[in-house]
Amino acid sequence: MTHSPPSFHRRTALALGAAAFTRPGFAQAATALPCPSGPGEIVGLMLEGTGAPAGTVTVFGQAFPPGHVPRGAALRARDTNGRESPAQLDVFAVHADGSARLGVVSLAPPAIGKGQERGVMLMAGAGGSPAPLDIAAALSGRSAVLELASAGGQVWRLDLLAAFRSAPADQAWQSGPLAVQRRVAVAVPADSLAGVTSLRVVADVALRSDGTLWTEVWLRNDAAMRPGGGSASYGVRVLLDGREAMRTGLLHQWQYTGWGRLLAADHGKPAAEPPRPRHDTNYLADAGAVPRYSMSSGAVDRALGQLARQVAEGNWSAPLEARGITRAMPSTGGRADIGPVTQPQALWLGTGDQRAATVSIGQAEAAGSVPWHMWDPSVNGWLDVKKWPRLWVDSRGGPPPGGLMQNVSGDTGWTPDTAHQPDLSTVPFILTGRRAFLDELLAQSAWNIISLWPAPRGEGEANVVRGVQVRGAAWSMRQLDNAAWAAPRGDRTGDYLRGVAASNWAWIRAQIPEWTRRQGEAHGWIPGEYGTPGAIAPWQQDYFVSTAVLSARRGNADARAVLDWMENFIAGRFLSGDRGFNPHDGCAYNLAMWPENQPQSPFNTWARIGQETRARNMSNGNGWSTSDGDYGTLAIQSLTLLSEVTGTPRARAALSWIQNAGAPYTAPAQRAGSQFDIAPRDAAGGCRVPARGTR
Repeated sequence: MTHSPPSFHRRTALALGAAAFTRPGFAQAATALPCPSGPGEIVGLMLEGTGAPAGTVTVFGQAFPPGHVPRGAALRARDTNGRESPAQLDVFAVHADGSARLGVVSLAPPAIGKGQERGVMLMAGAGGSPAPLDIAAALSGRSAVLELASAGGQVWRLDLLAAFRSAPADQAWQSGPLAVQRRVAVAVPADSLAGVTSLRVVADVALRSDGTLWTEVWLRNDAAMRPGGGSASYGVRVLLDGREAMRTGLLHQWQYTGWGRLLAADHGKPAAEPPRPRHDTNYLADAGAVPRYSMSSGAVDRALGQLARQVAEGNWSAPLEARGITRAMPSTGGRADIGPVTQPQALWLGTGDQRAATVSIGQAEAAGSVPWHMWDPSVNGWLDVKKWPRLWVDSRGGPPPGGLMQNVSGDTGWTPDTAHQPDLSTVPFILTGRRAFLDELLAQSAWNIISLWPAPRGEGEANVVRGVQVRGAAWSMRQLDNAAWAAPRGDRTGDYLRGVAASNWAWIRAQIPEWTRRQGEAHGWIPGEYGTPGAIAPWQQDYFVSTAVLSARRGNADARAVLDWMENFIAGRFLSGDRGFNPHDGCAYNLAMWPENQPQSPFNTWARIGQETRARNMSNGNGWSTSDGDYGTLAIQSLTLLSEVTGTPRARAALSWIQNAGAPYTAPAQRAGSQFDIAPRDAAGGCRVPARGTR
């Protein structure tokens, strides 16, 4: 069948490839992403050439709104010259109607010159049964071996391809004509590691139609609740087609951590780098996958340059390195790794820049080194309170079932903390489709529950909001909601976290009548623990808004009800001057909200809140003395999100006020490049996502 060249609509977008690493001062080049216009067209993307031969398979993740890829539909791909390329879609998460929510896309495009770009349109086609990849032929003459050498010199070998052959085909991550990927998970024998029983090899092995062999090998020292767990010392070598693809020196790996690398070979030589995809991230935002960013300033270019230097100057390639993640997570300040996403991820989403992609993906790998990975081999999932209702992974939890069989070592160099935790994995997982990043997301999300003291959490319950810092509730709910949205059905931890996320949103919604009664005309703020007696931090409410908006945009009715309720406070703090509350205090560091010794009796009028805030010297007065930070930016973020989701005149009026009030660091150029500089829908440009059923 032949097709005439499509008349793709176009939009201006910001993109930058790997060439930017060697072209100082080159910020973002305006290019055109194709927009869907014809029947069956779903979303456009851009492929940046690497000089790889025609047919080199590129693999990436893609999110879809409900109904865009119906159950059983196939995927087609056509470039702006009208040429179709082989395409494969493996769906691992679906919407309620069975249509695709998240999947892994494989494309085999024509050759694209290094640094050149080519627009591609993804289209829905009739389902079929294309001839699958001939696995026997693809494996012929190939080899993939992992060697693990203990500190004593003993070598243990794992034949990855033999394990691949025996892995269940019906559990494959990819299975089609372009790529087949299966998981290999093997416990390292304790007698190879001086009796350590907690180390596992988890490898995702893939064969592709271009003849390349890919393996993402992770060493996960995370098995919990069994005798013999502890730190492990070893060196690793991986051989692909007889060629050494990776070698380490002797490593010391603490329990509850992991590290991994993605490796590839082409019949004994290094595999060509596939074309790099650049997503239509505006489409991803409309699908509820990510926040919306649009970045194009000198400040953004400087931030991207800093990311390039971070990779070039640091010990970037070493296993178990932090790669710019703050190890002491309780640390405060303007950190690049805290927010709805991290700053590198925001820059990646907002610009498509390869420098930001490199750091974001690198930090998703480095997330493995945080000691929040507790694997329960008995259930083939991460530790949960379904099996361990009293579990608290703090050393004060005592022996099992109250605590871990081996406590987290105090010498890891990491101090995980729910109130200051970054989300290092969701965006890289969505954009790359790498299964290991889903592991990271699920491990961290499950840890958010068992890291809480069971008294406020509830024994056998998983309430991550009640009685905790609101910023901790915001980021814990962010993790739970992202995991619930992304994980495949049937995954034990994913199903567990879906239930936990739903119960937490339902609990918050159920508190609204009582909270409203207590809070009165200033209602709309989430109660919690704060560092200053009798006060709340309004910027922590802004954190929670960013989480609630993401969940509401994914169709969560409870989150939307919570958001509608919060708007009264989030907008009202800038619109209640006629009620005795100073709008300058809307982004103050703290607000006086109840008598210091009566937390159950909050002040319930704007006038009283304003009066007490002034009396306790927390007020900005006519200036901004308590707002010297990102507090104004956070307010703009919340109101931008509210203006898009709820669309009320109050939200828009409050947004206009704070945007023009002159609060510190709220000018557009000062916010540029921040993970909190979320773009409004109409200002972000891009392709409009047609209503469901109009394609």
